[in-house]
Amino acid sequence: MATLELYRKGASVWVPDPDEVWVSAQLLQDYKPGEKQLLLQLSNGNEVHFPVGSPSDLPPLGNPDILEGENDLTALSFLHEPAVLHNLQVRFLDYNNIYTYCGIVLVAINPYDQLPIYGEEVIDAYSGQDMTDMEPHIFSVAEEAYRTMTRSGLFCTWEMWTFKPVEEVQTEVLLM
Repeated sequence: MATLELYRKGASVWVPDPDEVWVSAQLLQDYKPGEKQLLLQLSNGNEVHFPVGSPSDLPPLGNPDILEGENDLTALSFLHEPAVLHNLQVRFLDYNNIYTYCGIVLVAINPYDQLPIYGEEVIDAYSGQDMTDMEPHIFSVAEEAYRTMTRSGLFCTWEMWTFKPVEEVQTEVLLM
């Protein structure tokens, strides 16, 4: 739960919605402990009273606008369901990005369509790059995994799932 001091006039919050799941709203007055409702202005301009039985019933706080569309969810000030869903929606609909990091985990949204993001030029762009230097992509995760395996000195081959020293694998590749 966020500290109560953050629930001040002008603060952004998320409120449940039966149609859109979550909608953003802005506090029109400071919250004082013991109050039974918040006066909010929804993103469509409507004013509503949001019931608050206890401080644990306060709606989740919104992130600053500068973090909208962030490529790593762990960079968000507030990491909760509405913040995650909104950020993924912005990245997908506004920026055409199906990939988003959550730390070292890659989150992917299925676009239900073929995308031109897997060609040779994309592979080349991610080859040798650090995960943090590029936009989230499956090739970035693969590059990082490959670099980690080669640094460890062991490489898993398809031959009976054995681990071999990197030198042996490189020799086998050169002989192919």
